[in-house]
Amino acid sequence: MSRSAAGNAQLTGLTMKFATHMANLRLDDIPPDVVDKARFIVRDGLGNQVAASAISEPARRVVEMVKEWGGTPQSGLVGFGDKLPTPHAALCNAMMGHGIELDDAHGTGLIKAGSVLVPSALAVSQWCGASGADTLAGIIGAYDIAIRVAKAINPGHRQRGYHTTGTVSALGAAAMTARLLGCDAERIASAIGLAAMQSAGIQSYLDDPCMAKPFSPGKSAFNGVIAGIMASRGFTGPKKALESKEGFLNAFTDEARADDLNTPLGEHFSIMEVGFKPHAACRYAHGPIDLAQQAFREDGARLENVEKVVVGMSELAIRQASKPHPSNLNAAMGSTQFGVALALSVGQNGLREYWEGFNNSDVHEGSARVELEADERYGLGGRQARIAVHMRDGRVIEHSSEQPKGEPGNPLTPQELEAKYFTMTRIVMRDEQARHIAEMAMAMDALPCAGAILPETVIVDGPRVRAA
Repeated sequence: MSRSAAGNAQLTGLTMKFATHMANLRLDDIPPDVVDKARFIVRDGLGNQVAASAISEPARRVVEMVKEWGGTPQSGLVGFGDKLPTPHAALCNAMMGHGIELDDAHGTGLIKAGSVLVPSALAVSQWCGASGADTLAGIIGAYDIAIRVAKAINPGHRQRGYHTTGTVSALGAAAMTARLLGCDAERIASAIGLAAMQSAGIQSYLDDPCMAKPFSPGKSAFNGVIAGIMASRGFTGPKKALESKEGFLNAFTDEARADDLNTPLGEHFSIMEVGFKPHAACRYAHGPIDLAQQAFREDGARLENVEKVVVGMSELAIRQASKPHPSNLNAAMGSTQFGVALALSVGQNGLREYWEGFNNSDVHEGSARVELEADERYGLGGRQARIAVHMRDGRVIEHSSEQPKGEPGNPLTPQELEAKYFTMTRIVMRDEQARHIAEMAMAMDALPCAGAILPETVIVDGPRVRAA
């Protein structure tokens, strides 16, 4: 498709079409496997937020700031329990959702929508009293919008330097918020337009390790929620915001694919394309980490006996996840070199392994022995990977993969997803409390108010890392 989205008849009425879908979607009309996927995503997202309430320094700093601001107590902060204005709670909880690199991800869309949509949904629901069934349907509808747009504009959007989780997720959050606040399709379209006007998020943190990365989804949640609230109160927004000449698609990419945007709504549910992350790392690092763990388990490869490791990845994977000398925990989680070294050191790449491994000088030294090289066969942004572990005894251990564990084509089992949830929450709270939260999430559609989950996440004496 050409740069001008406005000239493409296939996109006529796109914003309104998404809004109508959101307004009309009912949980009873959604296939059971799709509803199940949404339940898993909510539980996974809550696990991320609970763990990050103690681990994520960027999130904690923003929590401290917004608590100082105060305001009308409407929605609770995961882990902390303080109630703040709903947009501020969504901001903080979304920063937690993205704060430990374990949020769900979409491959070609280059988006981690759950870190924005789950916190936004629960914050809004707690404030307005939306039912679990309505909230779950809203989350599914929000994924339909965010994933379709993200797929249609990438990789060109990413090549410009944008962080899709920040720029696009707000569109789904706005539509969902407006729905939960009782808006009709016209007002939901206004909400999408108001969110599109606020869309922002660049990835300059990749060239300058800092605290900024989780702020992008945090602000996306804030922008989406406030857009939905404004629309619910009669504030009108551009109802052709996505497709018009001056709209989102023309502004944010050189080429948007109409076919991705027009996949039949109500027949295909985009949430089914989303994968779960087993490792607390950038998704692009997962393939190499899987292979390093395989070498650890099957071939006895141990970091202390490794001469060097050569990793083949796509060009974008290297741009996204090459940090040979991570200076903070967030950078370590985003580093393929560190993740591979950690896998060869302890065989696991969970949250606690990163927490402890970042203070291990041997892992840092080992990450300097991991070399990344672009493999043209993987295209610009492929998730394929290969690894060659050169041992000091002369052996070369080689493995390769087509897609990392957790993708829909290589899924985590329900048992593995449950184990992941408890691994995340166990670092902060006791299993009894975590199990109660999980039970509520997995039966969310039966809750009179979905936001009732948030008070159950409060950690007595405040979030902190528990002893192993």
